[in-house]
Amino acid sequence: MKIQVSSSADAARSDLFAVLLPEGRALKLDTEVGKTAAALLRRKEWKAEARATLLLYGDGGNERLLLVGLGKDKELDAEGVRRAAAVAAKRASGLDIKTVGLRVDSTKVKPAELGSAVAEAITMAAYRAPAKRKEKQDDDFKGMTFRLVADKQAAATKGGVERGQVVGAAANLARELGDMPGNVLTPTVLAERSTRMARSAGLKSRVYRKKDLERLGMGGILGVNRGSHEPPVLIELTYQPKRFSKTVCLVGKGLTFDTGGISLKPSANMEEMKYDMCGGAAVIGAMDAIARLKPNVKVVGIVPSTDNMPGGAAQKPGDTLETAAGLTVEVINTDAEGRLILADGLHHATKQDPDFIVDLATLTGACVIALGHDAAGLYSNDDGLTRMLKEAGEEAGDLAWPMPLFKEYQDDLKSTVADLKNLGPREGGAGTAAAFLSRFVGDHKWAHLDIAGTAWGARDRNYVGGKLASGAGVRLLVQWLESLG
Repeated sequence: MKIQVSSSADAARSDLFAVLLPEGRALKLDTEVGKTAAALLRRKEWKAEARATLLLYGDGGNERLLLVGLGKDKELDAEGVRRAAAVAAKRASGLDIKTVGLRVDSTKVKPAELGSAVAEAITMAAYRAPAKRKEKQDDDFKGMTFRLVADKQAAATKGGVERGQVVGAAANLARELGDMPGNVLTPTVLAERSTRMARSAGLKSRVYRKKDLERLGMGGILGVNRGSHEPPVLIELTYQPKRFSKTVCLVGKGLTFDTGGISLKPSANMEEMKYDMCGGAAVIGAMDAIARLKPNVKVVGIVPSTDNMPGGAAQKPGDTLETAAGLTVEVINTDAEGRLILADGLHHATKQDPDFIVDLATLTGACVIALGHDAAGLYSNDDGLTRMLKEAGEEAGDLAWPMPLFKEYQDDLKSTVADLKNLGPREGGAGTAAAFLSRFVGDHKWAHLDIAGTAWGARDRNYVGGKLASGAGVRLLVQWLESLG
């Protein structure tokens, strides 16, 4: 699949010409089918409501025109373009054609932003989940070329398209990792995939094995891993440009499968727990994009990874463990394991003396209850960082919503036998989980993104969403990191 920037004339000669059109806008297209469509619009027999479609044929069926509505032009943003472009791409992919011209009849979105939105949409719409099956999966996008019209400011549009393809591919990488089953994507395999990506993208990589974790005193990761036959790892990926003024650490939860451990989860829907490493996948995907886009900011990606299994050696409720930060934790529930491995990952991040630390994790069902499947929960100890991440999410169409981090949550984590416990009361569960993590970042500016509601099962946005992994967090992180450098 290719995405090109083209002139109107070249795009119009494609097998299908698609026009993304705002409501009330006249269609200007000097072809037989274009005139037919224009007449339908004048008679208001079709209205360009958001993502509404109209497919017309002319010249004996040899000419194809697809109209996709953008809704009210004054309300249009990049996400509206993204969704409409995905609708057009998916409709085109079912027509057994090779070339698609694409024109956006609005100047509401700037050329670079528009090019990126269209390329992200097409790239992500073409995603196919990894599957092991006898029947070969159809790839309707294979061999297709999309020609985006840019008669003016073609260079800016082309730059946006190139960026959008990188970001879309990075999100797809995170989706692919998320969709891989736990028997295939073990911590060791996740580390192998990460180092392979790092070599391709030009990142530095290091994998800390079990003996390294023992030497570093990472009792959080090691405690969760005790019931498993799969060895744990901590993955470290580094992007360091020649010039930079900011250093950022990204920490992602890499729980490749979560049974709950001794505090065993109900069997219903447990197969979805392969997605418990989507925070780590988001970090890996974001690092891939950053290495290729090259902003002037140093970024270190850290992914603590294990699975959480029951077994004779597994940690038990009531056990205490010592984290790399030196804080001891009473394990109240072994299913509150994500915060235990993140504790060590966050402490590892502080050694980089970063300006910002951001972690991502499918951490709590409580966050899903609070925000549903449309936005990640955003907890932070710094208002400026909160604002930047929220705005980046809005620009990227990868939403995060600020949540309170009350100091009273710390009272809910007090233990009689350790420095703190890994679980507070059911009420405010997402907040107490974030409060737990805050104990391991020192004085650094830090934010926690709880992506439990958005990492999979998210609302269908045409280019992403539904039952599969969404790549949540990748586009938000890239948008924010680019703004820093």
